[in-house]
Amino acid sequence: MAKRIVITIFIMLGVMLVIYGAWGAKLYAAIQGFKNMKQTVVVSDAPAQQETWKPFFSSVGNLTPVQGVDVSNQLAGNVTGIYFQSGTEVNKGQLLVQLDDSSQRAQLVGLQAQVQLAQVNYQRAQELIKQHLISKSDLDTAENNLKQAQSNLQNDLSTIDKLAIRAPFAGQIGIRNVNLGQYLAAGTSIASLQSLGTLYVQFGLPEQDLAALARGQHVEVNVDAYPGKIFSGELSAINSAVDPNTHNVTVQATIHNPEHLLRAGMFANVQVYAGKPQTVVTVPTSAVDYSLYGSSVYIVKQDGKDTDGKPILKVTQQFVTTGQERNGRVAITQGLQAGDIIVTAGQQKLQNGMQVQINNSVPLD
Repeated sequence: MAKRIVITIFIMLGVMLVIYGAWGAKLYAAIQGFKNMKQTVVVSDAPAQQETWKPFFSSVGNLTPVQGVDVSNQLAGNVTGIYFQSGTEVNKGQLLVQLDDSSQRAQLVGLQAQVQLAQVNYQRAQELIKQHLISKSDLDTAENNLKQAQSNLQNDLSTIDKLAIRAPFAGQIGIRNVNLGQYLAAGTSIASLQSLGTLYVQFGLPEQDLAALARGQHVEVNVDAYPGKIFSGELSAINSAVDPNTHNVTVQATIHNPEHLLRAGMFANVQVYAGKPQTVVTVPTSAVDYSLYGSSVYIVKQDGKDTDGKPILKVTQQFVTTGQERNGRVAITQGLQAGDIIVTAGQQKLQNGMQVQINNSVPLD
């Protein structure tokens, strides 16, 4: 009886071992498949490229007008005419605002008559002095009267001219600040006038960059109002002194603005291209992982072939030294060579030595 029970127990144990063994084998296979699946990450890649870049210095500055002024009146008076529209182009010498000059024009007729009379008296005195009929002092008095009359006439004409406010140069006039019939005290701002064909941008650069700067160097500017649009110009002036507080030197560039898109006062990002072109290795900015431990990229290399003869691709993390960035690419000064295949997207899921699958069907931003 006891023997039969022992045999039954061994049979049951054998059946359980077979059942649990089969289940364990399936579980192990599933775990291994899951591990293999997790270890293969889909990424995008691209080769590191060799390019020729011209070095540049970056800074920020403000746009200022080459010619810009708040048009104002020299003499006080009432506005009798406004001859411009806000926000339009005006020509040099164009009449903008007329102040009341009726009193000056009324005096003009009398002053012109005084000049004519003084001229006649002076000419008569010149004839009489030749005949010795008057003294030299009488001739001097006639000449002085002529000059005085001419001076009074010129003063009146000058006043009339100042009461007609004209554009000092061609440009775009701003919003007018005066109205018809308004009394203007001397120095009242009538409107802002800006010449927009070219603008200045002033910015600072560290004093150690001073040796590489020279007038005529190519300058590019971009502003937030027109993202992606580049405005070109050239370096036009370098300040004669370095600021002892910031140890920066103020630099001025002339920027071409043929479409009149830029405005004085805008905040600008500036790049000054200086020095000789250099050969650099570049990668997309998305390929570089920036961290506290340094910048790195993942290099894709073949590690044998699988059972189907397809190459097995694995990644190696490579720490690099980065340089300047431009147009979505960053220069790698150390750590890469041209032609190295690097991961450009999906590296957030990677670890050193992991197997990857390449899928470049989705373009990078």
